[in-house]
Amino acid sequence: MIAIKNEVFLSWANNKIYLPFGTVNKKGVYLPAYIYPTIIIAILVVVLIFLVLRYTSFGRKLYAIGGNPQSALMMGIRVQRVKLLTYTLSGLLTGIGGFLFCLNSGAGFVEQAKGLEMDAISSAVIGGTLLSGGIGNPIGTLFGVLIKGTISSLVTIQGTLSSWWVRIILSLLLCFFIVLQSAIAIRKRKRKKI
Repeated sequence: MIAIKNEVFLSWANNKIYLPFGTVNKKGVYLPAYIYPTIIIAILVVVLIFLVLRYTSFGRKLYAIGGNPQSALMMGIRVQRVKLLTYTLSGLLTGIGGFLFCLNSGAGFVEQAKGLEMDAISSAVIGGTLLSGGIGNPIGTLFGVLIKGTISSLVTIQGTLSSWWVRIILSLLLCFFIVLQSAIAIRKRKRKKI
């Protein structure tokens, strides 16, 4: 673990944006509500990606390729070019995520986020993204992240349960959504045959 000692980085990491409301503690002291800049950046990125996917030709091409790359190719979409742009965008977003993660932790380590890829996949699936592709949006994934965070917080606050219960509950929820998506896909195929 390498501690980050850059003063600009640390001042930005410790910066708080105060909101116009708050709460009063038991001693009668007013505690204003605040959020960190990392949250605002993350929300802006989610909104920007939502707008790109929803209102640009790149987003429509991406959904078409996710649904069926062969059909997208037959429609005249340059599949390889769109995939390259998608991987480039994915790398940019991963870099932003890593930077925000370092802002929260104040340190850097090669294996810092090891195992979080499964959390990302489960959040996307819980948020409504199909594993087969072509359906889903960042707003749904954001709600998947919030559901995952709520479950983690509830298990932690409960106190008597092992931390493994978070993984167990999330795995069960993920299995449920995968089975649900499969059932919906089978039902759609049957409707098309009729």
